[in-house]
Amino acid sequence: MNAMFDYDVLMQKAELAKGAYAASAPFPHTYIDNFLPSATAEEVAGALPHPDAGGKFDFFYAKGYEEKWAVSDDGAMAAPVRALVREFNSGRYIRFLEELTGISHLLPDPHLFGGGVHLVKRGGVLQIHSDFNWAEHLKAHRRVNMFVYLTPDWQPEWGGALELWDRTGQEKVCEYSPNFNRLVVFSSSSDTFHGHPHPLNCPDGVLRRSIAMYYYTTERPEEEIRAPHNTLYKGYHF
Repeated sequence: MNAMFDYDVLMQKAELAKGAYAASAPFPHTYIDNFLPSATAEEVAGALPHPDAGGKFDFFYAKGYEEKWAVSDDGAMAAPVRALVREFNSGRYIRFLEELTGISHLLPDPHLFGGGVHLVKRGGVLQIHSDFNWAEHLKAHRRVNMFVYLTPDWQPEWGGALELWDRTGQEKVCEYSPNFNRLVVFSSSSDTFHGHPHPLNCPDGVLRRSIAMYYYTTERPEEEIRAPHNTLYKGYHF
């Protein structure tokens, strides 16, 4: 595995992007293309599993709302994937996220609860939702969501764009195609609605592949505090 990042360069990117991140609608977010070194992105992509090949997967399914395979046990990941996930939970990387997001004292989740490798097949969806806001296993508030997309040559006509909706969950504001080696980061709260709600139109055998990482703090701004809740889906919970 080649060096993951030049952290001097990464911190410069955070410094340049943090103002736009904070000002972005519908809630603070940004994306960075060609995020991983090319060799790393290709190596990790080549090491991602396929559900049809067997192995240890979690399967999340709620008809019409969610359908994805996931690997959250880093011990079950191939070595290049495990190395990247552990880098994303490292102190150096978290300092980059703190600079970018303006959220200090971020904590990683070594358990990868809800995160890790995410795989969605043709026809799969993730309806518009807000995420669980409290991690009981960490006794901490969920504050940052991060995704790195790792399907080579993803085509726009396949769909799968990450949609960000307004804080009422009524209107789409922007979207980001899951292009290969694209990073998307956003601040997470009880009204940061997002998803990819349209059935994937990718060819059979092609997966929408990503690594999802979530970060936490022991405190959060008073105006963001809500009673602990699980995932809230548009059309079901609100």
